[in-house]
Amino acid sequence: MGRVITIEEIKQRAQGEIIQIPDWDNKGTINVRVRMVDVTGKLLTAGILPNNLKLEVAKAFDGDVKIDDKIDVNISKMIPLLDAIVSEALIEPSYEEIQKILPLTLNQKLTIFNYVMGETKQLEPFREKH
Repeated sequence: MGRVITIEEIKQRAQGEIIQIPDWDNKGTINVRVRMVDVTGKLLTAGILPNNLKLEVAKAFDGDVKIDDKIDVNISKMIPLLDAIVSEALIEPSYEEIQKILPLTLNQKLTIFNYVMGETKQLEPFREKH
């Protein structure tokens, strides 16, 4: 089974990791430091749940259920949600620092969002193994 994670290891993970996101002109990339954040509350408050999580929830409650793959997201809910998640995930430079100088593009925000949402994709193989 292995050993228990230490507080020092958790602190190390909390420092985040450097990822590349598109530059403002989409001709290159820039490096930023981001961290994984818990998006559950934000998704539920906005009434948005990714399809892969909808499927997992349905399986947990109803057994083997197929969920329609159509995206039923209200864009007016999605943009503030995207900003909130990116703001929390972006460590260095901070979201606020960047926004004051040259606001992030939608493409940049989506790249960070996809990094964070990778956590939901990681749950699928984990659940299959256990």
